[in-house]
Amino acid sequence: MSEILDDRDRRLGGFDPRSFAEPVSDWPADVLYEQYSDGVKPLERLAFDVDIPVIGVLNGPGPRQELALMCDITLCADDTLIGDGNFAAGSVPGDGMHLVLRELLGAKRAAYLAYTGERIDAETALRRGLVNEVLPRDRLMARAREIATAVAATPRAARRLTRAGVRRSWQRRIVEDLREAYAHQLLAAAGR
Repeated sequence: MSEILDDRDRRLGGFDPRSFAEPVSDWPADVLYEQYSDGVKPLERLAFDVDIPVIGVLNGPGPRQELALMCDITLCADDTLIGDGNFAAGSVPGDGMHLVLRELLGAKRAAYLAYTGERIDAETALRRGLVNEVLPRDRLMARAREIATAVAATPRAARRLTRAGVRRSWQRRIVEDLREAYAHQLLAAAGR
């Protein structure tokens, strides 16, 4: 997997390639379950446990973009590329990215991205509604703070109740699809 990512794809601090050295088919059941459980929790917690408005920032291409794309407001750098590389890497799209793309783009466009491995550039992501603003990387955090300050100036009840309303579609999608999709991804990986 490390050869799929270039240096700009390491915005989350990268990963240790040795963690992928042992095939999933050799993992003990407890490790596989831990991977499954840990894999779904970040998205479930974002959808169900965070009751304040959330701003996501994509500061370039990289993994786990679904977390930022699920946020109420998403800003991205002008060199961001968004896609789901699971299928191209021989895996099942089930860890959340395909779920997010289906919710935001629709089933047909998400399936196309999954099968082709094509990535969407920042301007296309803006036109298709994946992100709210595209900015130079050095302006991202200042703009996020500006929006956060404006949101924080509204009454607390209004902020929290607005968040409750805007996250409902994510909650439905997570409940209906996430655990099954991620189980399929791990099942396919374990069967190799």
